[in-house]
Amino acid sequence: MSELQNYQDSLEEIQAVTREAVKHCNLPFEIFIHEAKKVCNIAEEDIAVLAPLGLQQEKIERCNVLTGALLTAELNWENQNTERKEAMAKWKADAPKMNEQISDMYATMRFAYRNNQRLLAILDTISEGDSNADAVMDLARLGSLAKENPEPLQAISYDMEQCNTALTEAERMSALLAEVNGNMYVDDEKKVIRDKAYTLVKVLVDEIREYGKFAFRKDEDHVRLYASKYQRDRKAEYRRTKIENEVDAEQA
Repeated sequence: MSELQNYQDSLEEIQAVTREAVKHCNLPFEIFIHEAKKVCNIAEEDIAVLAPLGLQQEKIERCNVLTGALLTAELNWENQNTERKEAMAKWKADAPKMNEQISDMYATMRFAYRNNQRLLAILDTISEGDSNADAVMDLARLGSLAKENPEPLQAISYDMEQCNTALTEAERMSALLAEVNGNMYVDDEKKVIRDKAYTLVKVLVDEIREYGKFAFRKDEDHVRLYASKYQRDRKAEYRRTKIENEVDAEQA
């Protein structure tokens, strides 16, 4: 069964996990997924020892399926993040040109409408905001205002095609900004699914590890197979660094 099929088959179960129950991963997801798959494989090989203790074969199989679903969920989230980063790079590259366009139109229109207090008041209102969204809206409003009041602009030989350009650019930049922001102020759906899938897998992996550590507690080499190598290496690195710092302190 493919990882995508595992994801599709498990999606309803994943979505049923409550927000309050969600656990957060304290190591890179690709490492957790790799270790989860490894633990499942080892447990399958050791099932003759683990089953009499109460670990069901179905639970290992379920862990395998959910780990596959987690992999797909993580890839979905990574792909969305990549798209968002690409959109951010595009926004940063294009925003200066947009701001320059706004500045030029605003200055030109203030000059062209200098004798019309109503239009000047509208321009003052347009210039009030300072966010990215305000900038996009400013460009659209300037384009619309210019198209609706062309005579003063035509009198100073303004290229009225710039109004259409402004509206088109405002629409493009608005779509780009929406892609950049995504669900910035709420939990992203793909991230929520990824985290819920992780929660289900972690519960199973932790349980399988408990069985393995107990069953092989007298076999130091084998019991290590049920522990996280990543966490073990991190602890070893922490101890090494701590000793080095203590030695440095004594020599100072």
